[in-house]
Amino acid sequence: MKNKISALLLAVTLGLASTGVSHAMSSLVSLSSQPVWPTSSTPDGNLVYNITAVGRAGAGLLQVDLTAGDMPPGVTVTFSPSFLRFTGNQLTSQTATMTISCAWPLPLDCYPYTLTGTAQRESITITNLVCFTPSFVAVRAPTLYLDPLANSTLRIRGLGATGKTYQIQVTSNLSNPVWTSLGSATADGNGRFTFFTSVDATASARFFRAVTNQ
Repeated sequence: MKNKISALLLAVTLGLASTGVSHAMSSLVSLSSQPVWPTSSTPDGNLVYNITAVGRAGAGLLQVDLTAGDMPPGVTVTFSPSFLRFTGNQLTSQTATMTISCAWPLPLDCYPYTLTGTAQRESITITNLVCFTPSFVAVRAPTLYLDPLANSTLRIRGLGATGKTYQIQVTSNLSNPVWTSLGSATADGNGRFTFFTSVDATASARFFRAVTNQ
């Protein structure tokens, strides 16, 4: 009788040890993102990425939850599906779609936002690689985005060259333009700058540009 009891306890112990080894094989190996072209290049306020995770689950189930952080204000992020699941002890890859949305066209590829995959024991966080090289940022031609605000205020958001100061100019006629300077703004380390001006209710149309003295 004692021998039977000893054998039963031994079997349970071996089973627990075996389960521990199987779960130790569960792991999140890598996480990567790739923009879906041409969707991510259209100025409609949306960027779409394919998110790929590589993992294995041992003898159980490995669930990887996806989250994004460090986004600019007003930006929302959705994942489809919101998590990836792995089964089996072989390395496999799973892909989800990440859609980044904002209320206005925004050069989001210039923001180093983060993407995190969280599994049972570990997480991997990657930072979005800015699509522009430092050499290009230093000479990039400016692009302007116009945002009407309350109280007859117009916000001009610019994307230009790092550290350069731009004169913000306006004209009401592009056929024979006479450009008038409204003021200046200096681009930050990522080439972004912001300028505020009043809306001219008497003008049928106004056109803006940013120029440098160089």
